[in-house]
Amino acid sequence: MIPTLSSSATEHETIRVNVLHALAYCPRLFYLEEVEELFTQDAAVFAGRRLHAELEKEQDEEWEELVLESAELGLRGKVDALRTRNGQVIPYEHKRGRCYRDRDNKPQAWESDRLQILAYACLIEVVAGITLLEGRIRYHADNVVVKIPITDFGRQQVQDAIQQARQLRQSSERPPIATNERLCVRCSLAPVCLPEETRLAQDPEHRPLRLFQKMMTEKLFTF
Repeated sequence: MIPTLSSSATEHETIRVNVLHALAYCPRLFYLEEVEELFTQDAAVFAGRRLHAELEKEQDEEWEELVLESAELGLRGKVDALRTRNGQVIPYEHKRGRCYRDRDNKPQAWESDRLQILAYACLIEVVAGITLLEGRIRYHADNVVVKIPITDFGRQQVQDAIQQARQLRQSSERPPIATNERLCVRCSLAPVCLPEETRLAQDPEHRPLRLFQKMMTEKLFTF
């Protein structure tokens, strides 16, 4: 059973942490999912679900999930794992892919993943009334754990993201497509967003990346 902690909030009042992840990745992706409620299922989505199902079956380590919700913070979500190390509570987030590498080839968190673990940390702090020092993200493709310090700056970034999400919820217009085309290659909603067509309409001389041929070969039609 997954424990649930709440501070008297309703789903309409709070924002899911995983859509803040989408917001950090691309505001247009957030809008398509959270406002227009458009979703697709691709290989990456199913692989992520399989990873979490496999982790839940592991018997050689303690595993605890928490469903959290805070009206004060305006967030809700399910923490992948919560562990205690040397008396400190540490939230964990599991990612099937690879971590980001800096110029020195040192493992770092992707910015969207970093915001996600910060948001979970803020949720735990508000609901449980404790102070966290760090969160951790495990990237399973290269078996790396990245530690994320929980700082006042990070907490403010979460607040700013929540405010931006609320503003986009009230907007009647989609945000512009991402300026970084490579984000679109990895996006499951590219067939709905149509970034290639949009870029061509804006600049007929533009040579866009081929998105859909790659995506169609990765789609899963069977379970």
